[in-house]
Amino acid sequence: MSAVVHEKRRVAILINDMNAAGGIQRVAANLVRDLQPWYRTMLLAVEPLRAPVFCEPELDFRSLNCQRVSSSRLMLLRELFVAGRRLRRFVVEKKIDTVLAIWYDMASVAAFAVPRPVRKVGCEHMSYWQATRTWRWIRSRSYPRLDAVVALTVEDLPLLAGISRSARVIPNYVHAVQPAPMERREKILLTVGHLERRKGIDRLLWGLKQALLDHPDWKLVVVGGGEKGHADWNYLDYVSTLIQLLQLQGRVEFHPATSRIDDWYRRASIYVLGSRREGLPMVLIEAKAHGLPIVSFDCPSGPKEIVRNGVDGYLIENDSLEFGEAAGALMSDADLRRRMSAAALEDARLRFSPASILPQWCELIESLHERGN
Repeated sequence: MSAVVHEKRRVAILINDMNAAGGIQRVAANLVRDLQPWYRTMLLAVEPLRAPVFCEPELDFRSLNCQRVSSSRLMLLRELFVAGRRLRRFVVEKKIDTVLAIWYDMASVAAFAVPRPVRKVGCEHMSYWQATRTWRWIRSRSYPRLDAVVALTVEDLPLLAGISRSARVIPNYVHAVQPAPMERREKILLTVGHLERRKGIDRLLWGLKQALLDHPDWKLVVVGGGEKGHADWNYLDYVSTLIQLLQLQGRVEFHPATSRIDDWYRRASIYVLGSRREGLPMVLIEAKAHGLPIVSFDCPSGPKEIVRNGVDGYLIENDSLEFGEAAGALMSDADLRRRMSAAALEDARLRFSPASILPQWCELIESLHERGN
């Protein structure tokens, strides 16, 4: 690690909610843990810590205890104002040096609430255009007040650079794992994510219909959803109807979100992604770290910066037939799965390891404090 820190700065990673087991929560917990050699880190959730995920004894989890239940813009603004006031008090009382605020709403709150000389960094977790028009307007007014903004993708960098003082790309990372041998894996096509339209489970069903019918010993496993705000029940009704329509009964399994998602990565043989929009999908990086070949729709941002088409997976434009053919080729060919698995493992170790990503966070934090007020 190149950064030299004489006294450990106090760094708070700000996130809205740590009670749902998603990629954003895993990213936050990883940063709190892995920056500890250089900083005094803590995770600061806005919502109460009812059943926090990825919580470990050595990690310092705190909460502002602001319950967010807004059903209108006026209530939302009031809740964000209360959260900002409590955030400001917390930062001052705990003598925080740096706030890393994850997601555009938390970054916008930090932009206005966190006082100087505390450094404040907005950390994006999804594509630029995924925010609503209202939030894009708020972001354009608040981000110039941040010291820096971290984008997940090269594609979003110029857009964020246009509304902030400083912007750079720092991807997510994963720890090295011991992948299961190919011969021990089950014939599972795995997808992980919240149960909502954006994640495109319906696109997976259309794309994988023929491949599943042609390979009766394979199944699609969907892991995720069920927590507050992470399942769209009307969408799930549609998905259930679609399963019946496509005659895929018994070929698709749904399992709840879990903090032990690595167990599913070890069981699966192929990872599939149907998302319509993404940031830099943590699930794809985790899948590569476990040596899973990937078949993904090439949504506007994210997958193309992880999957190397034809090398460790397939990137498919909006074409269900082509998606199914790619999945079917992998399902039929164990040697192809092994080759892509080896390529995925090597790339994950080179591009998405803590050793390659953490120095970028240290360099950013130190550079902000070296600038002066």
